Amino acid sequence: MLIQLGTSELSAAGQASTSRPLRVQLVHPPQRISSTNLVSGVTIPPLGLAYLAAAVEQAGHQVRVTDAIGEGLDQVFEIDGRALRGLTFEQIVDGLDDKADIIGMGIMFSCAWPSLRKLVHMIRDRFPDTPIVLGGEHATAMTQAIFDQSPVDYIVRGEGENTLVELCNRLAQGSTVADVDGLAWRHKGNVVVNEKRSRIQNIDEIPWPAWQHFNVDAYIAYAQPHGSAEGRSIPMLATRGCPFQCTFCGSPGMWGTTWRSRDIKNVVDEIETYINRFGANDFQFEDLTAVIRKDWVLSFANEIMSRDLKITWQLPSGTRSEAIDDEAAKAMFASGCKQFTYALESGSTEMLQRIKKHIKLDKAFASAKSSMNAGIRVQAGFIYGYPDETLKQMFQTYKTILRCAVAGFHEISVSTLQPLPNTEMFEIINAEKPIKVDDNYLDSIFGYLSIWQQKSWNPRINDFFLRSTIMLTYASFFGLSFLLRPQRAFAFVKGMFGARSGGKLARIIKGLVRNARTTRVSSAPTV
Repeated sequence: MLIQLGTSELSAAGQASTSRPLRVQLVHPPQRISSTNLVSGVTIPPLGLAYLAAAVEQAGHQVRVTDAIGEGLDQVFEIDGRALRGLTFEQIVDGLDDKADIIGMGIMFSCAWPSLRKLVHMIRDRFPDTPIVLGGEHATAMTQAIFDQSPVDYIVRGEGENTLVELCNRLAQGSTVADVDGLAWRHKGNVVVNEKRSRIQNIDEIPWPAWQHFNVDAYIAYAQPHGSAEGRSIPMLATRGCPFQCTFCGSPGMWGTTWRSRDIKNVVDEIETYINRFGANDFQFEDLTAVIRKDWVLSFANEIMSRDLKITWQLPSGTRSEAIDDEAAKAMFASGCKQFTYALESGSTEMLQRIKKHIKLDKAFASAKSSMNAGIRVQAGFIYGYPDETLKQMFQTYKTILRCAVAGFHEISVSTLQPLPNTEMFEIINAEKPIKVDDNYLDSIFGYLSIWQQKSWNPRINDFFLRSTIMLTYASFFGLSFLLRPQRAFAFVKGMFGARSGGKLARIIKGLVRNARTTRVSSAPTV
């Protein structure tokens, strides 16, 4: 049961004693993969955990990281029929610091939980008295379920740096955690959820990711970034948060709706550091919504050019179109921007309003034209299968995708609507027909970006029709695109066999092939 403590319980929970640095063991867990899931080939260093490690170290604690993926990139094993890339659970547990004062793990994707909760139990069995803390999007969204299903002691909810540091400080002092904002914890058989923590105001105060704890070079050599593989790629963040409230997105529940940007010189200083440290020359910004203000984009591009940095940079996660016009696009390309994704989501004006996607399609196409004229590769992202979407509205999206092909968009991404935990869309669907949040549901989250495992949450559209529509859409877009611009077909083939993919599609296919190959030949033991 979720509860909040009263004032008397807070004061009785304990007083601080002499503080000492903690030994903090952090774990980057294995990655769930498939030869049919379009994003499971993306394998990048864990930005979130690296930021947490840096914050904890800055606070004076000792950090040790077990990066199960980075230390086992070509190893695949199976848990209950689910394939995972990385060190096996036994290897992870055997390698943990046996003197750790606290063990922390991030869980970003809900589809990973059916397997990873077994890892949590194994850690508890080996370390019965060591506090275990989880964080990340799934931990924030499914707090009660995680406490019910695993022996976790603490959950960091939302933005994690300050909460985790304060938790470590309190444990080091032997004092109460009852007033640590952003924390959920066990108390007398109940789950206590403390007050929500305010977002960090000045994100330039957050130390850069502590990459010294990770084998970044191994990830770079693996060459499966989020965007296209354009060289020695490394992920970065220039901003945090998103000011918009799309009903299908988990950002409002995880981050709120505040968007904050870093100081431009600070971002470019970090870029230069990675050029010198890792030989990086391709920077993939994993921001939720990087491009909000035109002036920030122009200043960022000009700062890169003023330092004469010979790099490429990308926005693979999707961005808005309002700030990108001819001037912005030319500056972005001149500074090294190679490609980004416009998150359009639907071709139906009515549907865009219902999902709170406040964009104008004509303006988005005008922005995309500016970007393509400047030389930037442009992808468009769409979703089929909203719970109240009609066939007419789906057809409007299909026509918009064909319009993208004619207009010259280089690629598309088409997924199905998935009611993710902690989203408004989940609440809408759940109110109509309660969603049973079990392993099958969590598996469906993994399937929504699969080639042929998507589930329909629209009562008027069955799974087969939805899957067939997506396949038809891909075939129509690329068939028309290659017919109108045959040189792109040759460029795609070149990307499939070259070190540089030249686009996300070639990188995705190479990732799926690699997943299939490593799954087939792996000799790692099955748990």
